[in-house]
Formats: sequence, structure tokens, C-alpha cells
Amino acid sequence: MLIVVTAGLLISLLMGSLVNPLGGRPKLPGLYSILSGLAWWLAWFGAACLLSQRLYFSVSLVVILHGVLIAVNHAKFTSLREPFILQDFEYFTDAIRHPRLYIPFFGVIKTLLLLAAGALAIGLFFWLEPAFHGVLEWWQLAPSALVISFIAAGAAWLIRPRLTLLPVEDMQSTGLISLLHSHLAEYWLARGKKLPEPAAEFPVFEQGSSLPNLVLVQSESFFDPRNSYPFVASSVLENWDQCSSRAIVSGALSVPAWGANTVRTEASVLTGLSEDALGIFRYNPYRRLVKTPVSSLATHLRAQGYRTVCVHPYMAHFYQRDRVLPVLGFDDFIDITAFEPVDRCGQYTGDLAVTRKVSELLDEAARPLFVFVITMENHGPLHLEQPEPGLETAVYKRPPEGPVDDLTVYLGHLRHADEMVAQLTAAVASSERGGSLCWYGDHVPIMADVYRCFGEPDPATPWVVWSTDQSHADDKVKPAAERLAADHLACRWLEIIKEQRRL
Repeated sequence: MLIVVTAGLLISLLMGSLVNPLGGRPKLPGLYSILSGLAWWLAWFGAACLLSQRLYFSVSLVVILHGVLIAVNHAKFTSLREPFILQDFEYFTDAIRHPRLYIPFFGVIKTLLLLAAGALAIGLFFWLEPAFHGVLEWWQLAPSALVISFIAAGAAWLIRPRLTLLPVEDMQSTGLISLLHSHLAEYWLARGKKLPEPAAEFPVFEQGSSLPNLVLVQSESFFDPRNSYPFVASSVLENWDQCSSRAIVSGALSVPAWGANTVRTEASVLTGLSEDALGIFRYNPYRRLVKTPVSSLATHLRAQGYRTVCVHPYMAHFYQRDRVLPVLGFDDFIDITAFEPVDRCGQYTGDLAVTRKVSELLDEAARPLFVFVITMENHGPLHLEQPEPGLETAVYKRPPEGPVDDLTVYLGHLRHADEMVAQLTAAVASSERGGSLCWYGDHVPIMADVYRCFGEPDPATPWVVWSTDQSHADDKVKPAAERLAADHLACRWLEIIKEQRRL
């Protein structure tokens, strides 16, 4: 029994030493990595023994699960430039509830083959391997493994390294399993602690004056590909260019996400909390905010008399938005149930259908309205779609050679986002109160093949503030582009509006 368990441990140790998100040389594990790896391995093994009462099955299961974790880590790093971290375990349940958002990046065929192989292996083990013959064998393995696991975890806790909370750097210094252990320790230490208030306070509008309607758009995967890929036609964002030319301020937004994890940018913009302020909760802030809500842009505007509405054409429970948004100050949440199948464009509800919904809200508004829009049309996996016939000639100056199907599909959807800009500015301008539009992208899209062939874009996304008050339009010198952090955007937007109202 000891030989089999030791062999399984050594195989996992060897597998773990080969994990490196940057593809460098294998690194020998330190004492912390060994202790934390031993703790997790024995915990899984002990649990498997308790349930199955089979030695070889339990060892094989833990080694295979470790291999699956390494494969998932590789898939995530390839797409998102970030290794697998503790909060990502919820992806396994999310993949069941929302398979389109996750499984295609790992591989549909690969997933089906793994599930089939796993079911076959479990059946064969239970058929060929007999259960333990007596209580002694069971007692020697399962509880002993769990006790040793607990001791190793405690020893690793005492010598745990200080984390930077930059996943790539932390994983390089600890290893995959050890990073999970370190994050678990951080979550344990941070439990019950109150999140700090934002460093900057949201400006308050002057009392007694007419309040403008405010529309804040978080455009899914919105960035300007023309800056990185000169073969993209300038016309794909012609309305954006016109809006920017008449905008009060525009620039680049430093966002805490690449390719996915929209909620990180979303939470930073709404709350004004930086990654440092969120600490270990930065990876999925809503898991914390649903339990310990903080003041937000919505609560601030609602206190000044605004009706606050969020429009997001997807499942309300995703990212727990149905629970988080009310505690962050939103009066209403309009989700996918407010849209029809004919509103789809590609895989998701189209941007122009969302624009119509926002226009209706502006037309019906009896009091000042704040609308936060979270679009979905540009969301991947882009490789599940095929470019429309003739689209290449419309979105490229000259169609490039190489793997550009994902980019072509993306540009087709990006043109709809561009139309949305024009229609929303018109809707805000025609509303009784007038108002302001603030637009930004949450992160760049996932297009791994495009990036490998043509290079990666700047991870910062564009942002713009446009207003019906065009008193600035006659200025001879347009303000220089501003580069902001996502947690400063909402405060800066309200400052701009307040300044314009004084002119």
C-alpha cells in the first residue's frame, strides 16, 4: 500500500514540476511546495478512499485529476494569460450551467473524450479491483491520509510565502497546487474583514438644477483593432471616431482583465475599488460584495434622485448579478428575459437590440435616469462562428494572410457596437433632459491564433465621455487623451459632467 501511494505522490510531484505558465525550464519544488502539494494530494486521496474503499482506484483518480487540473491551467493560460487559481474551481460548475462560455476554449471533443474515458475507467476499476477486505486496511489508508494531510497543511501554513497577488509571478514562485493552497490561506485570513471605501469620493451635483440622464456602457470585448492591425479598415469604427472627435474627454482604460473575467472591470468601475483595495477578492469581487456591499456609483446617484437600471442581455444569476446589483444600488435589473430570440446576433443578444431597450427607458423616464449597460454580442468563443460572406472586403483594407477568421467575426460584431454608439448618442440627445454617455471596453477579446500570428494588442481599452452639452466643441484645442485606471473612471465621468454644467 505504501509503495502504491508513494508512486502516486512521485508521479504528481513530477507532473507539478513541469507546470510553468511561461514555458520555462522545470523548477525543483521548495519545502513549501512539497508540503502544500502533499497536503492536497493526501486530502484528495483520503476522500477517494473513504468513498470508494479501493487503493489503486484512489491513487489513479488523484493523479488523473491532477493531470486534468494541469490541462485546464494550460488552456486558461493560453487564452487569458493567467494560470488556474482557487476561485476558478467554480468554473467547473459554471461550465455545466453555461457550457458555451467555457468548454469551447478547452475543446469540445477533448472534453467529451475525457468524460467518456473517465466514466469507462471508473467502471473498470470498480469491476476489476475488489474493495478493502477489512476495517484495518480502511483505517490504515483513509483516516491516516487525512490526518497527515492536515499536519502537512498546517506546516505549510507556517512557512507560506508572501503573495504578490499577481497570479503568474506567484505561481512561478510556488507552483500550481501551492498557489491554490496560498490563496486558500489568504481567503481564510481575509474572512470577515470589511472592504475599504474607495479612495476618491464620487462628486455630488448641485442641488436645484435639472439632472441629466446618464448612460454608462460596458461594451463586451471592445477595443480598437486598427491601432494594432493596420490592415483593418478604418470604417469599422467610423461612428466611434465621430463620437470621439466631439467627446469631452477620451483615452485608454487600464483594466484588470485580459480576454475574460468581465466582472473584475465591472466591479472596479462601479465601486471605485482598486485591485489592491480588493486584495484576494480581486479575482471575483462579486463573491465578496454580495456579502459585504459597499457604496457604488449606483447608490451615489440614487441618493441624488436618480432611477438606477442595469441592462444585461444574459442570465441574471451569472456572476450572481441578480443578488449583487440590488445591494450595489440598482432599482431594476433587465436581463435576458426582456429580449426575444429574434434579437440575437450571432451567439448572443445583439447590441442594437440592447440599444432599443435603452432608448425605450430614456423615452419613458419620468425622473433622472442612470442606465448601466453590459453588452454581450462581442463575447466569444468567436471560433464557434463563421464570417458572413463578403464580410472580409468590408472590414479589411486588404484581407491578410493567416488565421484571421476569429478577427473577421469579431469585426463584424464590432461594427454593430459602432452603430450602437451612434444610436445611443442620438437617443440621449433626444431625451427630454439630455445627458451624457460614458463608454468603455471591459477587456480585449480572446483571439489566441490572431495574437500569435499578428501580435498582441495593448491590453488597455478605449473610453470616451460624450455629452449633449457641446459648449466644449468650439474649443480650439481638444483635451489630450487621458489614461485612467478602471477604478477611477466613474469618478472622472461625474467630475466631467459637473464641470460641463458649470460652463
